[in-house]
Amino acid sequence: MFGYSFVQVTFSDDTDLYWARSRVLEQLGTAAATLPEGVVPTLGPDATGLGQIFYYVLEPADGMTLADVRSLQDFVVKFDLQAVEGVAEVASVVGYVRQYQIEVDPDKLRFHKVTLDQVVNAVRDSNIDVGAKTVESNGMEYIIRGRGFIGADEDVNDAVRDIEETVVRSRDGVPLRIRDLSQVQLGPEFRRGAIDLNGSEAVGGVVVMRFGENPREVIARVKQKIKQIEPSLQGVRFHAVYDRTGLIDETVGTLTEALQQELIITLVVIVLFLLHVRASFIVAITMPMSVLMAFIGMRLFGIDANIMSLAGIAIAIGEVADLGIIISENIYQHLAEWEKEDSPQQTREDVVINATNEVSSAVLTGVSTTIVSFLPIFFLTGRDYKLFAPLAWTKTFAMIAAILVALFLVPLLCRLLLRTAKWKFWLRWSSVAVAVIGCFVAVLTLWNRGLGQHLPLNQWTSACIASVLTGGLVWLLSREKLRPIEENPTSRLILFFYTPILRFFLNHKLYFTRCGLRYSQRERFRCPFSPWQGEKVADRPDEGADLE
Repeated sequence: MFGYSFVQVTFSDDTDLYWARSRVLEQLGTAAATLPEGVVPTLGPDATGLGQIFYYVLEPADGMTLADVRSLQDFVVKFDLQAVEGVAEVASVVGYVRQYQIEVDPDKLRFHKVTLDQVVNAVRDSNIDVGAKTVESNGMEYIIRGRGFIGADEDVNDAVRDIEETVVRSRDGVPLRIRDLSQVQLGPEFRRGAIDLNGSEAVGGVVVMRFGENPREVIARVKQKIKQIEPSLQGVRFHAVYDRTGLIDETVGTLTEALQQELIITLVVIVLFLLHVRASFIVAITMPMSVLMAFIGMRLFGIDANIMSLAGIAIAIGEVADLGIIISENIYQHLAEWEKEDSPQQTREDVVINATNEVSSAVLTGVSTTIVSFLPIFFLTGRDYKLFAPLAWTKTFAMIAAILVALFLVPLLCRLLLRTAKWKFWLRWSSVAVAVIGCFVAVLTLWNRGLGQHLPLNQWTSACIASVLTGGLVWLLSREKLRPIEENPTSRLILFFYTPILRFFLNHKLYFTRCGLRYSQRERFRCPFSPWQGEKVADRPDEGADLE
């Protein structure tokens, strides 16, 4: 920007922003005395380079020019939006900044023997408010003030006329005015850019968020303020061109979608391998619990929710599900064998505890290895640390939460849910009937509250399908029983194909070992950057030959 000088002061990463701003402000007060006359140092807004959260343009009413819209932006809209909590600055973008332009005639200056500095000083001195102390009259004291601001409570033409009537100097009682030396007009400031909105030029603004604020909340407050002031802008309308809320929603939606997909896949896999619906509920409960505990850790350690931090949770979701599956499946197998015993020597609690102890050490070792592998990221510095540390923190939080949930919550849920259903005949059918009727009534009730907008079927068809599925689920829950994994049809099918394949490889160990060594030896001498890769050896030049 022409006419501006910027000084950037860099502090260490652990320095508090507002402490740093107060120190710089103290030094600015000292440095201002050594600067040239007219140079006023100011402190920038308390925001970062990522603080631009909302862009908008002003759509003018009929008959308004770009200069009128820019004036409305600078003197009305800007100050209203800056008063919103969490907003550090509102920057006006392009348009025509209105100016009072004085085009001086050099010939007239030479004729009247007036310098350009005299003209500038005359205009500057005429555009000030001055005090003239007081006047006493009839026992009353009156304060006298000379009001001289050009354009204050006046029309634009009157302001131009005031400038023209400004006296530069007086000789022999004859005043020499600005209009005698120049031409005064209203015009735009020199600009270096423009905003194009759908093929037409527009005036806009950028809302900058204060450091440490929540962008979603600040944007919501800005939108609320826009709704309040828009009716008073004489037909001018706001048009948002950038809203960070969309990016935030997409980022959170990515995590939500990954969690939903993982839940569905986990439910399907567990039901296929265990044929036990309640076992799938156990793992389904542990996943959102682990994610919730990871968010609690982010809150306690001050980790912001951004793309990198949420990506760490999304990456850890698969491992979170694995821990719950390992613990619950081992408990399931032990409980199935325990129920088949005629006279069991242990109680159900003892079986659950022993099954958990059997795999807890291995699970804890695997999770610890994963957590330790991220330790080098915490020793990074500067930009690398700021970029990758949120991902490492959130993944670590998710893994710690997963191991806590797997070792303490999963055994409790297995103790309550993993058992063979022994419902009486009348209880089974009455439960199915209540579930079908309740689901049917619930769908009909929620349909009028917007549920029908998200379903492709009509009201009655959706209610019938939901009721049948709910009744079938209750029927399955009433007939579930624990069975060893090797008796499951899915496991039998997998073992039917896996056993002969494994036996074939074990019977030909030497052959497959030689194939692997031969392949690795061939890859070892292949250079990926060699210009002769893929050609015959005879076509390559001799390394000792004279290439000249």
